[in-house]
Amino acid sequence: MGPVIEITGDTRVTRLQTFAQSTDCVLAIGRAFDNDVILDDPYVDPHHGQLVVSSSGGWTYQDLGSENGSKLGKQSVSDTAVQSTDILTLGKTQLQLFDASHAVAPTLSLHNLRQRLLNFNSLAATATVLTVSVLLLALNLYLNYTGEEIRIGGLVGIFVGAFIVPLVIAAAWSLLSKVLRGRSHFRSVINVTFIALIALELVSYPFVALAYNMPAIDSNYLSALIDTGIFAAYLYITLLICTRLSTRVSKLIGALVPVALFGFYVIIGVSDADEHTNYPGYNGRILAPVVLIRSGESADDFMQRLPGIFDEADRRID
Repeated sequence: MGPVIEITGDTRVTRLQTFAQSTDCVLAIGRAFDNDVILDDPYVDPHHGQLVVSSSGGWTYQDLGSENGSKLGKQSVSDTAVQSTDILTLGKTQLQLFDASHAVAPTLSLHNLRQRLLNFNSLAATATVLTVSVLLLALNLYLNYTGEEIRIGGLVGIFVGAFIVPLVIAAAWSLLSKVLRGRSHFRSVINVTFIALIALELVSYPFVALAYNMPAIDSNYLSALIDTGIFAAYLYITLLICTRLSTRVSKLIGALVPVALFGFYVIIGVSDADEHTNYPGYNGRILAPVVLIRSGESADDFMQRLPGIFDEADRRID
């Protein structure tokens, strides 16, 4: 069997062409239809060059006086010996030469995580994550409802605004995927993006309830650490979907970037901890009564405890 030529055009579309004769032949290359290798490239001459296969099996490329010339790698050539894996550039088209015995890459599995993520693009999955997102947003509005008048226009604005941000994020990832992989994989990305936002919303509820019932406990760092873990998983998954990075590199980036952001958050929090403020820190958020687990305290009971609170404060100062 003769040489195998991998042809990559200006649009990065690749095709393979094989030849039955392995020795003592000349393969014409150009834009004209009478060539052995026809290149659809306006910068290639009708009869641009030829690949000569000798009786011993060696290869020689010859440029036929073309307008834009030929390159082997980055060097212009007119008559040169070539071998398997060499890349010739004619116009804006690349031709990589392979011997028929050249080893190919290992077979990719259709059952690995990357392929499962790429296949996570059904309309049913999209409809499910969007429905769950709408329900969670409605639940969040209910938990934060304090009795004010409800306006339909305001509700519509809240729902529309809540979905614009994830759509923009998914669109940005899809654009990157289109550039790097040739396909946008938008539905896979939008499904994963909304799942990440759903996870962030679900894990926030226990911390919101804890802060509402026990405001003295500071759970901000623990909450931020869990959010960092979710962001790390999201970054790793989207890198698998939208780039050609290896699993190992995707894991590394997915771990380092969120950890660096969490470290920056901790540093900012620690540096601000000792700053004096004239206003006491407290959680003034009012939620629906169903969130309140412990019983409240009447004003009379609080006033009776107040002198003891001042005495405890004086004791700590002393």
